[in-house]
Amino acid sequence: MVAPLDWGLGHATRCMPLINLLIEKKHNIIIAGNGDSFLLLKKTYPTLTFFELPAYNIKYESGKNAAVQSLLQTPKILRTIKAENKAIKQFIEQAQIDLIISDNRYGVRHENIKSIFICHQIALQAPKPFQWMNAFFLKLHLRQIQKFDELWIPDVETENNLSGKLSHQINFGITHKYIGIQSRFLNYNPTVSFIENIDFDVLVVLSGVEPQRSSLEKKLIEKFQERKEKVLLIQGKTATLTQTSISNITIISYLETNDLFVAMKKADCIICRSGYSTVMDLAALGKKAIFIPAEGQTEQEYLAETLTTKGFSVMCESNNLDLETAMEKIKLCRGFGKLKTDNQRLEDFLKRI
Repeated sequence: MVAPLDWGLGHATRCMPLINLLIEKKHNIIIAGNGDSFLLLKKTYPTLTFFELPAYNIKYESGKNAAVQSLLQTPKILRTIKAENKAIKQFIEQAQIDLIISDNRYGVRHENIKSIFICHQIALQAPKPFQWMNAFFLKLHLRQIQKFDELWIPDVETENNLSGKLSHQINFGITHKYIGIQSRFLNYNPTVSFIENIDFDVLVVLSGVEPQRSSLEKKLIEKFQERKEKVLLIQGKTATLTQTSISNITIISYLETNDLFVAMKKADCIICRSGYSTVMDLAALGKKAIFIPAEGQTEQEYLAETLTTKGFSVMCESNNLDLETAMEKIKLCRGFGKLKTDNQRLEDFLKRI
């Protein structure tokens, strides 16, 4: 069983190399999940078995600190963890499962089945005025993670890593492995795509929870209508495939992996959230980006700041969207060097299990 969290599409897309490897090794795979990421995996792997889990339904209101909002929704999160653990136990009574791999779903585990937790953000980051609470949050988070048998971190342990202090120099208290940078674009061989017929200079890729996603989409459309660049905007809404145009902007609801790969390879400039799965995709492709971290999402803020300091990207704040300055800075940005990415570590760990 492979179970990615449904906060945006990133947890699902970074599980694709794992799913592809399991398919290659002829394992029987059950995908557990919900929401847009669940729909994306259903469309990508229509022949696999799917099991729907309870939804976390976390909401972030625009203009309010996301970290504080997350904290206030802790009771809802804990109830969902309990509900998904109950659902897993009931499902396992009817199905034979040898291994559970959960990407950030704390309730997807079983005491009698080897259960692995995938996470890159072990050291949760409090808002800057409350950084003194980081050690406390780390202790609470590790208490949840240690209920699993192993922790797998999608990064490398060397200095040339992407996640920084989020998953390094920590006393984990659990068997942990760095499984390497995990991107669905790893060794990807594209086929013909309709994207090749769309003329654009800038690619905007949106994802994440509502209403922040829609709020950023509206702001970017307003900003780009005042500029000359041709823009391709991908909304990250997987329910139905739609395509519309507003002056110099082509808007598509979502792209399958092949089409998104072609779009990202073609783009001179990519604007997106600084979610970790997106960061890994950019690193695998050796691209550069303007990162707009979601308001108050401290992990995205940390990644955007750190990767911009390293010269990989340019950071732009969503509540003060100075697109003009960011577009000038990106011309001088060197971007991600193409980092070594392969599935050898992942394959070795699966063999050991």
